[in-house]
Amino acid sequence: MKYMEIRDLIGQELKKYAANQLIPSERYLALKYDCSRETVRKAYEQLRAEDKIYKVQNVGWFVSNKKIQYYPASTANFNSYLKTQGFSAKTELISAKQIDSSFEGADAFDSEIRKSGFFEIIRLRYADNVPVLLEYNYLPVALFPGFLDFDVIPSVEEVVKNHYALKYSSSQLKIKNTAAEAFGGKLLGIPPSQTAIRIERISKSDSQVIEYDVEIWPQDKIEMNLDINA
Repeated sequence: MKYMEIRDLIGQELKKYAANQLIPSERYLALKYDCSRETVRKAYEQLRAEDKIYKVQNVGWFVSNKKIQYYPASTANFNSYLKTQGFSAKTELISAKQIDSSFEGADAFDSEIRKSGFFEIIRLRYADNVPVLLEYNYLPVALFPGFLDFDVIPSVEEVVKNHYALKYSSSQLKIKNTAAEAFGGKLLGIPPSQTAIRIERISKSDSQVIEYDVEIWPQDKIEMNLDINA
């Protein structure tokens, strides 16, 4: 059987499964349809391209949930906009430490501010218990002394506003495809052959840059939305 025929058969079977439910393995379906695992794999890849299923490394294939609607111009934090869209949100702190200015993006800050180093915060975000976002936040020590003494897991932005009396007044975004890096790809379940969406954000309070962050999203988890007023 050709992989497109297998895709159609699997597509019908998916109607029996709930969102985020594990579906049969490639080996099982190869035996069921008397074909090679490579044929089943191609069918699954086609269904993934159609946003019907997704893969978690070393676990298996799952039925896709609805996509997160991502609004680049929005200032809402992760927890609030997921809740608005009907998802349950969870955040895992991967690491939080002080580093020097050798990371990509440090040159967005003033040279004097760079001398004191930065706080690097890495968090893994979940929607309905599925990892959907790996987020790197960089904040200058000179502007935010003692930042890691606060609870940064729910929202870095809330700590900035509530404890340092700085507001986020504007952001500059760069959105591009990127290779699924070994670290991010593994945590997000992105296969090495797949690319991810990389969003770089430079945030300012008035004219001063106060934060640089990088978001890594699996391509099948979000849809970009942008409202433009004439």
